[in-house]
Amino acid sequence: MSTATAIEPRPRPNKRRFSTADAGRRRDTLSCQHLPQSLDALDLSTGLAKETLASLRFLILSYLADLETSLSHLESSVSDFGADLLKAKGELKVRTWAKVALEMLDNIRTDVRSHLPEFHLRDVSVESVKSHLPELPDVASLNEMRSRLPDMDDFRARLPDFSLADMSARLDDARTRFSDLDIQPLLYVPVLSNRLQSLHAHLSSLERPSGIGVPSLPSNSILSNLVDALLSSELVAELKEDVDEAEVLFDLASQDIKNAVKRSFEGSRLIQYCDLPLKWRHNPFVTRGYRFIPIENWPLIIMSLFSLHNETLNIHTHLIPFIMWSTSLIPFINSTTFGVDGPEVAFTAFALVCLFASVLYHTMSGCAHPAGLDFCSKVDYVGIGWLISATAGTVVYYGFQCYPHIGQVFLVCCLLTGIAGNVFPFMDWFNKYEYRIWRVVFFVSMALTNVVPLATLTYLHGTEQMFRFTNTFWTSIFSYITGLVFYITRFPECLIVNRKCARWLDSIGLGSHAIWHFFIVLAISQHKAAIGHMRNGIEGCVAR
Repeated sequence: MSTATAIEPRPRPNKRRFSTADAGRRRDTLSCQHLPQSLDALDLSTGLAKETLASLRFLILSYLADLETSLSHLESSVSDFGADLLKAKGELKVRTWAKVALEMLDNIRTDVRSHLPEFHLRDVSVESVKSHLPELPDVASLNEMRSRLPDMDDFRARLPDFSLADMSARLDDARTRFSDLDIQPLLYVPVLSNRLQSLHAHLSSLERPSGIGVPSLPSNSILSNLVDALLSSELVAELKEDVDEAEVLFDLASQDIKNAVKRSFEGSRLIQYCDLPLKWRHNPFVTRGYRFIPIENWPLIIMSLFSLHNETLNIHTHLIPFIMWSTSLIPFINSTTFGVDGPEVAFTAFALVCLFASVLYHTMSGCAHPAGLDFCSKVDYVGIGWLISATAGTVVYYGFQCYPHIGQVFLVCCLLTGIAGNVFPFMDWFNKYEYRIWRVVFFVSMALTNVVPLATLTYLHGTEQMFRFTNTFWTSIFSYITGLVFYITRFPECLIVNRKCARWLDSIGLGSHAIWHFFIVLAISQHKAAIGHMRNGIEGCVAR
């Protein structure tokens, strides 16, 4: 994750876009019908390079116009399709769906007109573009289109094949002809691809009632191929290396935030994954139940602690134990606090820091303020780092009571790893989505610092004595590892295909992250119990 002044572009995809984020879930939805990959309508081997982006602008505006015409039928209950669908799904729901789609469409159209070049194209029109494609059935109404849909397989079979690699090669060959082109349209291509993907995901979000024929929305396969080819070519990457794109991308990201706030009605309703700006997209398997509250409406952020959304369990799995264990550190509530030794109090304190940082981050994850989200995510990582260091520190403190000088060296090492856990989260690369696995590797490496002290104990006291000393310690390690497996694999949400079940889980946040939180709390509890056993030190050892 980045700061508000440096919004990173989304990594270029290696596969086709315009699919919903949860493509793995097989849902019966109102979807856009795709044509095979064919770009014969665009001959990029001839003509000026500017015509590539200008042709993209022309095709997008034409597609949006066709799409707007299709959606306009939902505004009238006279249409047979509209009447059936309105009756089955509810007029308010369908009209709201269509209204949001039209708003997204209008925003894309405004941005395209603003960022992509416009000039006269030789003999280019919708008819001339269609003339390069196989003949489409001429339908006068949506009902007639519906009656012709069974023949679409034969139509698709007659379409020519086209290799996307050939398209990329053509774009690379045209690279030198972009030297006189304003760089901003090229920087806008990744953002355009994301917004078209979000629009398509929204169009696919309305469940189709059984027994009702649904007309096809305009195909976007040509746009998909062209945008993906631009993104996959070296053209965009090489030119972007020579420009400062931060300001452009920041402006575009700010517009995405404004649109998402608008869809959430200033934070008063939950939105879907496809409605979120890129910065807020972390788990594509969680498709709904997202808060997006402006920082100005901070009371709503606080009140969301007591409402249902996809972060509810992520918050309360750490908030409840934080409150319970905090009482053990307050002498006026628990008089036995003074009877607890320093290492146990220190471990409990660092565990509470970790739990509070987690609660803070998951509460603020629904805030539409990039800088605030960044800071809270970094604080969350800091809390995890100190919990790992404190866990290792208690083992070192109690295990080296017979060799305090060696123990002090290892305690300094634990302190240094804790400091590293404070520094790395504030590096720009650390919070980026593409480094998610490396973050896991970093924290696992911190935990592995326990290996050297344990190996030293084995050398000094023998394997049997070392395992007797740590036999209760391994249960907490097992809990940490089990929770980490859930976090990395995103199980179970990655395998859920039942739409109702997925919606229920998303409504309260019962997913891999909440399960990971549960195992963290279990591991902390187990380690607190293990401290009572490790406090006695290694058998036969007399503290010096």
